[in-house]
Amino acid sequence: MIKNYLWVIGIIIVIGIIAFYQYSNLDSKEPKIEIIPNFYDFGDIPYELVEHTFTVKNIGEDILEITRISTSCGCTKGTIDKELINPDETANLLITIDSNLMEEDIEGKIERTVYIKSNDPSQPEIEIQLTANIQR
Repeated sequence: MIKNYLWVIGIIIVIGIIAFYQYSNLDSKEPKIEIIPNFYDFGDIPYELVEHTFTVKNIGEDILEITRISTSCGCTKGTIDKELINPDETANLLITIDSNLMEEDIEGKIERTVYIKSNDPSQPEIEIQLTANIQR
């Protein structure tokens, strides 16, 4: 009889530990990145530097850290005004395309990508797609 009680108590303890573990994971706070907009068409541009400012928002519940910004081409640059973004706050991301820095004389449609790495566990790297039509 005592053996049966020990089994029941053991099962209750195991269920309690599992429930506590799952409940504690539900309460975890994480950062979450949002880029507004995540695509931009510069349209027809002259053969010179153009720029656009994007909004990077932390829609999560912990501090968002921007760890790296890179691009698909040396003619494209990205700079952000702050690397640590608190929940419900934003940062400005300035993207420039300088057609004078392209390796060849290009005319017509171009496509570039900006890569933003952060500590968002669900999206460690997010992309912004850019297009433009270079005219001389």
